[in-house]
Amino acid sequence: MSTATRSKAVMASALWLAAVGGAAYLAYRRYRDLEGVIPAGPRGAGGDFWFFLHGARQIAAGHSLYGSAGVPTGFYGYVYTPLIAVVLLPFAHAATAHVWHVWTALSIAALVMSGGLVTLIEAPRLSSWRRPLLFGFTALTILEFVTTKVELAQGQADAFVLASLAGAVLASERGRNLTSGGLVGLGGLMKTWPAAVALVVLRPGDRDRLRTVAGLVATVILGPVLAVAVGGASGLAGLVKTTFDTRSQHLISHSVWGTPLLLFSHSGLARPVLASTPLRDLATVILVAWGIGLLVATLRWSDSAVLCFWNVVGCVVLLLPVSHSYYTLYFLPILWIWAARWLATPRFGDPVWVVAALLGVWWLVVFHTNWSPVANGSATESSLRVSVVFFANLAAVTVSVLGGRCVSVRVLRDRRSPAVAAGLGLRP
Repeated sequence: MSTATRSKAVMASALWLAAVGGAAYLAYRRYRDLEGVIPAGPRGAGGDFWFFLHGARQIAAGHSLYGSAGVPTGFYGYVYTPLIAVVLLPFAHAATAHVWHVWTALSIAALVMSGGLVTLIEAPRLSSWRRPLLFGFTALTILEFVTTKVELAQGQADAFVLASLAGAVLASERGRNLTSGGLVGLGGLMKTWPAAVALVVLRPGDRDRLRTVAGLVATVILGPVLAVAVGGASGLAGLVKTTFDTRSQHLISHSVWGTPLLLFSHSGLARPVLASTPLRDLATVILVAWGIGLLVATLRWSDSAVLCFWNVVGCVVLLLPVSHSYYTLYFLPILWIWAARWLATPRFGDPVWVVAALLGVWWLVVFHTNWSPVANGSATESSLRVSVVFFANLAAVTVSVLGGRCVSVRVLRDRRSPAVAAGLGLRP
């Protein structure tokens, strides 16, 4: 081994040590923030986790998993497939605090793993010493993210969904489409809506898409199977009814449907800019068309299956009837991918740098956004202020989709240029 090679290996090892150590420190800080929390009901800290564990205890006691839902009153109960409750079933009789601590630790680990999986996917583009830089960047941007703090404080399952989707991308990149579809389906079992990410199979040139769909279907079918297993026919009926009822909730929704409602109607969730039904309907049509347009554009234009996948995730989140604040987590891989591509050949001023920089601004905007009021809103809060999160997320996906197109066009133009063609020994 030459001296230069040895020096690079030492540098890479030192950077990995710093990146992993930094990630561990940040993870520990996040855990310590919640160590003293003990979920005691649906309304306080850890309220979503309380529902998950309460669901497991309902099953253990022989009661209906969906019996406590009361959508009209704002008490939503257990609104997912039985998977999470079944996973927690062995711990139904354990102390809530003990299960909560394990859940929090595993959630943080899943967040770090999501960044690690994206780093692994992008690693072939990067030199050995740049890979730990990317991993450290993913750990920093996710563990110091305001959205992450909200997610962990609620005890939601999005950390596991994010890791599942990142695993699906890695499996797809390695030609394991059946596994990839299964992991997307696993996300759908945990939160329902991630199953819609399977729209990515519509991308032209996607090979073995039938295997991806087969893996998805084989996994998603476990939802109704588990519902029947834990509650019989009434369990299946409860799952269907709950899924249908909760498609509309009296909560702030950072989506193409929820934002016009906040801006142009007396929703009770925020103070409108102007109460006007025509303006609300017009804004809804424009934003829905924008979201669908981004989805179609990324499916048709994207030369990168990886970037296309996460752009589709972002579009799905924007188009959801109910899109919670902590769903902003799902936009982070877009930032990571563009950061990785800039790190591969770091130059200032080119399209990759511009997109990565703009996404960095998105992270800062969302990071510093005041996340009050709480999810169920406040009639005195400015709707413009509340809508910053939605418009920032919409801008992030738009920049990524258009940036990807600009890079593709530029690469194609360079390949066709006489100088490049001559260098490649091709006819201009």
